[in-house]
Amino acid sequence: MGVSGNLKTMQPGDLLQWLSLGQKTGTLVLTNKAVEKKIFFKGGRVISSASNDPREYLGQFLMSYGYLTEPELTKAMDVQRQSGMLLGKILVKIEVISEQELIRLMRLKAEEEIYDIFLWTEGDFQFLDGELPKQELVPLQVDVTGIIMEGTRRVDEWSRIREVIPSQVVIPILEHELPPDFDLEEVQESVVRAIDGRRTIADIIVESRSSAFRVEETLCALARQGLVRFEDPGAQRAAVVEAETQAAPAPAAPAPMTEEDEIAGMLGRAQAAIRTGDFEKAQRLLRAAQNLDPNHPKVRTAIKSAETLIINELRRDGLLDSKVPRVSRTFEEITQMNFTPNEGFILSRINGQWDIGSLIKISPIRETDALLIFHKLWKDGIIALS
Repeated sequence: MGVSGNLKTMQPGDLLQWLSLGQKTGTLVLTNKAVEKKIFFKGGRVISSASNDPREYLGQFLMSYGYLTEPELTKAMDVQRQSGMLLGKILVKIEVISEQELIRLMRLKAEEEIYDIFLWTEGDFQFLDGELPKQELVPLQVDVTGIIMEGTRRVDEWSRIREVIPSQVVIPILEHELPPDFDLEEVQESVVRAIDGRRTIADIIVESRSSAFRVEETLCALARQGLVRFEDPGAQRAAVVEAETQAAPAPAAPAPMTEEDEIAGMLGRAQAAIRTGDFEKAQRLLRAAQNLDPNHPKVRTAIKSAETLIINELRRDGLLDSKVPRVSRTFEEITQMNFTPNEGFILSRINGQWDIGSLIKISPIRETDALLIFHKLWKDGIIALS
């Protein structure tokens, strides 16, 4: 029998414990706005997980732990497209990673995907009793009790982190180089490597491919040891980053309008924006509607349809996977411009050799958002396509 509900009425820890104690077998589906995660149970134990968030894909996760480079991911995904093999098997076959290490990291990946749910402020869940994927899963056997303990710890730690790091718009500055024998975990190394005195925390989250919690936990620990300080990048830069990292606020509605009326109005204006080619406006309106009711069936359907239309239109406009972008502004001009974290990531990967398709593959950004960034940079004359 399937069970569904809201995470405000049943906390993630209670939900996982109930499934564990009941020795349930099936799929737990959790949704929060555009993010959907699936946790697969067998006999009350977590055997695997999946997420539609690009930052939680296996390739991105392995890069965050330093096991994979961007060129290696591009090569592996080309092989995957041609062969249909699972990415993990390809990476083992080309000796990028051993099978033992792959299983260890896949277990870590599953755990991190679940820990993130504990920090959600809203979301819905549905348990599909007895339903498991048809394809064979690598058996991970993740301990539910350990997951609950660590997830609860992260909730407590998150509030302590906010006492040190007020927001993601500050820039971490290394006070001095860390000593060679300084003990860092694998994922922490990618965070430290991304500190350059210019990137905000939001930038580092994208650059390191790590979760917001792991990035801020690492920086907070370094700050407490006096190794890192934080600088305010200024109101203008802060506003740009905040616009990227927060959902767009819903426009004020007249008093008589209901929430359903507001959502219908936003969806209508989003469709009109798509018809006129103003895709960024359409995305803002859809996110605003999603912010009002993340799991409204019309909103979810509209977002899926809109993303398909936007991708098709951008492709027709010339943003083909085979096109190679090149930066057409000078370095001095670029440094004077303000870019969102996602824009900065895309721009920093343009080398005149990789095509759009390859750049999207190595990116932790959703395809629609990445294409819109390429489109904006192209129309603003910042990049050229060949």
